[in-house]
Formats: sequence, structure tokens, C-alpha cells
Amino acid sequence: MIRPSDLHTFGYCPRLAFFELYMPRRRGLLEILRLFIGRAFHAMFMLRDKVKGYISEHDLVLSLNENVMIVGRADAIKVAEGKAHIIERKSSKAPRKGAWVSDIIQAGAYGLMVARNYRPQEITVEVRYPTASRVFKFDSRLSALVLKAIDDYLLVKKNGILPAAKRGRRCNSCPYREACFLLDLEGEEAKNLEEPGSWLIDIDTIEEQ
Repeated sequence: MIRPSDLHTFGYCPRLAFFELYMPRRRGLLEILRLFIGRAFHAMFMLRDKVKGYISEHDLVLSLNENVMIVGRADAIKVAEGKAHIIERKSSKAPRKGAWVSDIIQAGAYGLMVARNYRPQEITVEVRYPTASRVFKFDSRLSALVLKAIDDYLLVKKNGILPAAKRGRRCNSCPYREACFLLDLEGEEAKNLEEPGSWLIDIDTIEEQ
């Protein structure tokens, strides 16, 4: 079973997804507070969504094959007259252009689920930040991005393959920082191997087309 939120973590940093799978830890008080604020942020819009004809917190299930199932709850969905619109809300700061790749992978996963379940003629996915909104057509480009993330995440989840680490400022606050850098040192001999998620290293944002 895969959740769109798992794919979000993988898009943010593939190595972080590995640690969340194999070395889960108890969340600190600050993290719990952030989760609470995030949930409150989403709850604020549920009535507005209902008035506008959206279904909020809608459960979706998609079987990709007999061994893989995606299960998730979209923030808001509207399906009418052969068109579907999906809203994924984020309380984080928006990038100057486009959406963070982790956010669009998660929103795109809902797009894939809606496409297979409802078969609409047209799907748009919208990532809403506090100060900006980014709208994407769920087309072959976005579908391929989501499916590639799923394939790589499955390599990690089913086979325990160590994925790439997306280095940057995010490492400074990562609770797995020490263990992560130790794994890099231990894996020096495997440097020539392509790690799952390595294609994400240089991708921070995805822009609308």
C-alpha cells in the first residue's frame, strides 16, 4: 500500500522516505504542533469547498496491480460534466514559479486515482499555498512524473534499496542527518550505481504548461 503523502516525502527527499519506512521515530512536540496547525488549516476550507460543490477529504483507492494499491484522501475534489478538479492545500510558502516537486507529485497521485476511478475527459490539479495557487493539467507529463516516483518508491519499500539523498538546507533540520551521511560514507563503493530517486536531486519545482 502506498499513500500520496509517502510520495510527497519521496519527492521532498528520497532518502527521508527510506528512513521513515525503516527507522521511524516518535515525532517531537514541535512536529506534532505543526501537524495540528496543518490540519486546522485544511479544516478551515471544508465548508467553503462544500458550498462550491467540492467533496472534501474524499477517500480514494486505486489498485495498480494485484500487489500495489494507492490509498489516499484528497483535500477537495469536484467531478462534473466530464471534468475533474482536484485541490491539494499546503500551508508552506510557495516557490516563485510553479509548485514544489513534492507537492505536485502528491497532487498528481490524486489525479491518477481520479483518472482511473472516474474516467473524466479532463483533469486539473491545483496546489494552493497561503499566498499563491498553481494549476496543472493532469496530462502525460504529469502522469509520467507520478508513475516514475511510484516505481522508485516501490524499489525502496519492497526491496530496501537505499535511495538518493537530496542535499541542501533541508539537511540542517533533518532528524536523520547523522545516519544519512554515515550511509553515504559506507556506500562509497556503490557510487557508480544509479540510486532510486536520483532524478529528483536537481528538481525543486515543476512549472505549469
